[in-house]
Amino acid sequence: MSVLPPLPGCGESATIRIEVYGGGGLDAAAYACAGHAAPIAATIEAAGWSAHPAPRVPESGRPCGHVYRYPTGGLADPPGDTHPRWCDRDGCAARRRHRSARLPLTPRPPAPPPGLLTADDPAADDPPTGAQATQGPAFEALPAEPAADVALAQALVPGAGPVLVVAVGGAEPGELMLTLDQGRVLSYRLRRLLDLAAAAHVRRAGPGGRPRNRRGRP
Repeated sequence: MSVLPPLPGCGESATIRIEVYGGGGLDAAAYACAGHAAPIAATIEAAGWSAHPAPRVPESGRPCGHVYRYPTGGLADPPGDTHPRWCDRDGCAARRRHRSARLPLTPRPPAPPPGLLTADDPAADDPPTGAQATQGPAFEALPAEPAADVALAQALVPGAGPVLVVAVGGAEPGELMLTLDQGRVLSYRLRRLLDLAAAAHVRRAGPGGRPRNRRGRP
């Protein structure tokens, strides 16, 4: 069976669909974000396949780095294949489990306002000159959030089923495993907590405002 090497995807929502062709026609479709479309296409080409970005928008919910193998294509899973369809096929034996693409949970940090220097910018150490001297100190960047991601995993033992793995920092000791049922319940609880947080933010009194009682009177 011919396989593709692991693709350099980030797990963010894909915006580009890359069709993968072999000698006999369309074999697979890879998905990429704008920043990883070129590296993913280059990886596919280096493995001996042809990569052609499609003009149409990819299906929603496909993460960057995901590959769909057409059942009749040259990358299709043969009968008796032990990898789940969602497995990334990257070092399963070494880590003793199958694992899907890891989807990041950490949001991308916002860019600093134009014209302001961040604390880690080398130019921030230079003494201010001219108009910069009146702009105050460098913009202090917020501390980075710890990296976190979620993926599907399945142990290499007979009868094992898929579980959800939440990893913080990318280290094995920082992992939390949940059954699929626990994951569904967690998604409901998270929506409830987020709704409560959003409602509290809307109701919060503005600067100088007095808190109100249940009848709406100050």
